[in-house]
Amino acid sequence: MSNQATDRRWVVLLVLAFAIAGCSHKASSQISAGVAPFTTARNQTVGLVANTKRSLGAADANTLAVAYTALQEKANAYASFMVEAVNTSSFDSARNTKYAADLSKAIGDFNKSYDSIEAARHDVVASAWVSPFAQSLQSHWDQYNGLIAQMSPQTKADLVKDLKRQTVWPNYEDIATEPVAPKH
Repeated sequence: MSNQATDRRWVVLLVLAFAIAGCSHKASSQISAGVAPFTTARNQTVGLVANTKRSLGAADANTLAVAYTALQEKANAYASFMVEAVNTSSFDSARNTKYAADLSKAIGDFNKSYDSIEAARHDVVASAWVSPFAQSLQSHWDQYNGLIAQMSPQTKADLVKDLKRQTVWPNYEDIATEPVAPKH
């Protein structure tokens, strides 16, 4: 890992630590920094689906819908786990590892399906961030879980709201809602 990546990880860790410590007035931007890899992958995928969905015939649109929906399910399960950890002030490292593995596999499966539609042979959604993200999430939880448990209900609710905003993936039907392109 490069020094720049290591330095960035420490900055993200510190920013997330301050958010968890109860700086509610800055929680939104600090949460954004902490879950940035998750949010970036979501936004990249949604943009890709929106752009591709507009140009596909019905059969390929269905293939894309199935691939995206499977990815969305795993990503949102992981997002729900993060929200649950905040709500319950409890973190299960085995579940964290499982959700990260499931998400990595779902990203790989989505890339394969997308490649078959577009005939491109490269990963369209990066997955290398998932394992380091899961490790970082575990590390942060180990350091700051006591502070989360001490948050006021409103601060915790605000944290959960920001976390959901940054991590939950939209339904396929809500992406690029224009009609399917006619087949030429």
